[in-house]
Amino acid sequence: MCDRHCAGSGIAAFLLGAVVGVAAGLLLAPAKGETTRRRLKRWANDTYEDNKEYLVEHAKDFKNKAKEQLEDMREKFNEGKEKAVKEFNKRKDEIVAKFKKEEE
Repeated sequence: MCDRHCAGSGIAAFLLGAVVGVAAGLLLAPAKGETTRRRLKRWANDTYEDNKEYLVEHAKDFKNKAKEQLEDMREKFNEGKEKAVKEFNKRKDEIVAKFKKEEE
């Protein structure tokens, strides 16, 4: 029962692992702390600049998908609410009818 959310989770885990691996490699490398920090900062800035447009584009896609899913959830919630209200009213009417019948 895996849908597109599983693929996104896998990609996110892979990217997180890659970032952690690169950071660990830089931090554990036998270089001065200042040099390592400068490399890490340069890498982060380059990565950000390289992927900024991609991230903005996909953020819009994510926002649109989130809106669609929210609308779907609202529809399902309203359908469930309507079913619950109908069932409640049906049971209420049955109980009221039963008490009226017992009073007679």
